[in-house]
Amino acid sequence: MSSTRRQLMATLPLVTAVTLGGAVAHAGTTSAATDGAAANPFDIAADHAQAPYGDQVSAAFKNYLRASPYVGTAGAIAEGGFDEAKRLGYKTVINLNTADEGAVEEDGRVRNAGLDYLSIEVSAKAPTPEQVETFAGYVNDPSKYPILVHCMSSNRVGAMWTLYRAASGVPSEIAIQEGRTVGLKPSREAAVRTELGLPQLAN
Repeated sequence: MSSTRRQLMATLPLVTAVTLGGAVAHAGTTSAATDGAAANPFDIAADHAQAPYGDQVSAAFKNYLRASPYVGTAGAIAEGGFDEAKRLGYKTVINLNTADEGAVEEDGRVRNAGLDYLSIEVSAKAPTPEQVETFAGYVNDPSKYPILVHCMSSNRVGAMWTLYRAASGVPSEIAIQEGRTVGLKPSREAAVRTELGLPQLAN
């Protein structure tokens, strides 16, 4: 295991515990079976509104996908997209773009639509361990569900999702596959594989 992954697994909150259909108690709450809190973004036993499927969203959401029951992913969001996200039931938007890419201006657009706004500026090819820890804290907080995570193309979203899932205990190669599903491309995968201590793919 790489030193980066060891650091992530040591610092992520207890709520990153992976469950396969059962509720897990975590710090500050009782189990999902008794209080309705999700143990993780896949805990469909919890009583929370879920992210919409792709056939429910318009072309305002570039590369839209559903990473988990409570997390939708996308690239750039066109004009009117955040109003639509509100109508679709979203509560929180996490933007992985930088200030130079409009992250500051987006704050007002999101809040004007009635959504909560969170920003994690990912400027490197792979998110840092600290950024992954911050992301995990957001994504494992059921008070923020459902969450829409986006960047420009969904490539950074895929990188972040990969590292988050690996730090949660998912085998690294499977986490890479999940990341590819929601947008991870070769231009960022090499850096993500380095963070996870995985060999690089042959050209």
